[in-house]
Amino acid sequence: MEFSLRTKLVTGYGCLEQIGEIVQGFGVTKVMLCTDSFLANTKAAADIQDALKARGIECLVYTQLQPEPIDVDCDRGAGFCKEQGVELIVALGGGSVMDQSKAMAAIVANGKSCRELDDTVIPKRMLPLICVPTTAGTGSEVTCVAVITNTEKKYKMTIMDVDSLSPDVAVCDPALLTTLPKKLIASCGVDALTHAIEAYTAADGVNNPISDALALQAMRMIGENLKRCWEEPENREAQSAMMLASTMAGAAFINADVGAVHAIAETVGVAYHIPHGVANSLFLPYVMEFNRTGNEGYYARIARQLGVAQPGAGDEENGKRAIRFVEQLIDELEIPAFSDFEQADPADFQDMARRAAENALSRDNRKEIRQEDYVEILEKAYQKKKLYL
Repeated sequence: MEFSLRTKLVTGYGCLEQIGEIVQGFGVTKVMLCTDSFLANTKAAADIQDALKARGIECLVYTQLQPEPIDVDCDRGAGFCKEQGVELIVALGGGSVMDQSKAMAAIVANGKSCRELDDTVIPKRMLPLICVPTTAGTGSEVTCVAVITNTEKKYKMTIMDVDSLSPDVAVCDPALLTTLPKKLIASCGVDALTHAIEAYTAADGVNNPISDALALQAMRMIGENLKRCWEEPENREAQSAMMLASTMAGAAFINADVGAVHAIAETVGVAYHIPHGVANSLFLPYVMEFNRTGNEGYYARIARQLGVAQPGAGDEENGKRAIRFVEQLIDELEIPAFSDFEQADPADFQDMARRAAENALSRDNRKEIRQEDYVEILEKAYQKKKLYL
């Protein structure tokens, strides 16, 4: 068994105040703050720049990013880093910002293009990277992977290397979540829940006792706090729990894996330009139901962590209760259904199902899943079929 977490975690309400001291500890003089155009104008971005300036550290701001990162943007950003002599990157944002920052940092260090880093060992460690997540969902601040769209072949590349691509420090300040739009609280929160559930239900030999423990605790915290965050965005207790749960789920899945939910969500996300967290939400209940039969004990334990297990009920009934909870939670969070997206077309389902079945993540799903199974999942999601509501 192997378990690795190579990122130093700094968390707690207000911990962003430590960013100047943390960056100074790397002995650098020129830093790039990578963020999106909206976050660049927030107090958090200003606070980071002020903290660095107070220590005599030059800070450039870079905002050339897409909502879902693409290879050409990563290459362009890496070129900017080289031209400017950037020594360290601070990534302020959600998973897309953090993934693009990882890719850019690795491109600079290795002198390769983004596409050349796909599915290969990365020889040299990337530039120092400090991640400051502004959402509670992806867990990218502690993972050694960057998911980047290959614009030539139209699929999501997995750039991954535990030694070369793990962020140096994750500064996880729940105060940054209080102004998050409700739709992002919802989709990011279900993204984190998906990470926890898929890490726990990964194929035998893929998960491990440590990833299981992290995933189960993350489920409990998300079950207790996601709806509270959505209803009360300024609830400090709930936001702190969600921030930590997201990070724990990230540490769990990067040491186990994710499965069929991510395989189909990545395929649909690229084809229809649907944000990753929303795409996971579209298919999570249906994949859970596919995996439940023959694995009732796993899903009964998930029900217990989510607080919905019925004392005295059998594993089958409690497994169904877990799926019912997830299905109802997605509805209550007002996340769109698959058919709400005008671009969704049943004529595409066979090809999408083929691509999902060929995705390496399908191999780590708890049950063997084939193209025809994915077609059925796509059809159920498109028809808004209710499983246990």
